[in-house]
Amino acid sequence: MSTALEAGKADPEPTDPAIGADESVPLTSLRSGDRGRLHTTRLVVDDREVLHALGLAERCRFRVCKAGDPWILQVRGTRVGMSAIVAGRILVIPEPRRER
Repeated sequence: MSTALEAGKADPEPTDPAIGADESVPLTSLRSGDRGRLHTTRLVVDDREVLHALGLAERCRFRVCKAGDPWILQVRGTRVGMSAIVAGRILVIPEPRRER
């Protein structure tokens, strides 16, 4: 990922007005086993494009396999890993936990 991210410089990304920004939380607030949908990011364009190429695109569903550093998400049939810094800049809509 780029060094601009660590410098705190993020390109703005438009949000979907159908999904209230007040429903979104940082990915880092989820726990292992939680599920959610990507809402928006606060990443530089290059970093956003890398995540998109790995399958983590707007409104895609995922499951947190490992919370921490690194964060590991199950996205469709693959797993995507990222640093805690990147995960903190990703806003998601958590899905309710399923009762067993």
